[in-house]
Amino acid sequence: MLLSKRSEYGLRAVVQLASLGPNVYMQAKDLSSGKEKLPAKFLESVLLHLRNGGLLESRVGSKGGYRLARHPREITVGEIIRELEERLTRQEEPAAADQTPGQIACRILNRNLNLAIDGALNGMTLEELLNEVARTAERSQEMYYI
Repeated sequence: MLLSKRSEYGLRAVVQLASLGPNVYMQAKDLSSGKEKLPAKFLESVLLHLRNGGLLESRVGSKGGYRLARHPREITVGEIIRELEERLTRQEEPAAADQTPGQIACRILNRNLNLAIDGALNGMTLEELLNEVARTAERSQEMYYI
């Protein structure tokens, strides 16, 4: 499974907001022109969607912008992705009585894939993801060549 651009941009923006701390607001224009270089118009719609879903708070004004509504340890990656996607995994139709062995095999595989995707997304908080990002960035800076 690959993330859609909507989910990718949303996750990149949320990671950036989470790295700022709990009381810091960041405007959409600064999020789009910062390290991540995200398309401004599209990002604004993604941020509004996350705000309407209760994952972000916003404030108007010169010191306004967006921030996380909860601490990163209280937000799962699955919450973020599900808020941005109408449908994350395909829902199975009821099994027909006359299924072939191949159709049954596909149903079993689809069920297992859905469970694995749900487990991966629900099993990681935003805080855990940030820690993994920091470890990965640290390792990449330690590499050097002669």
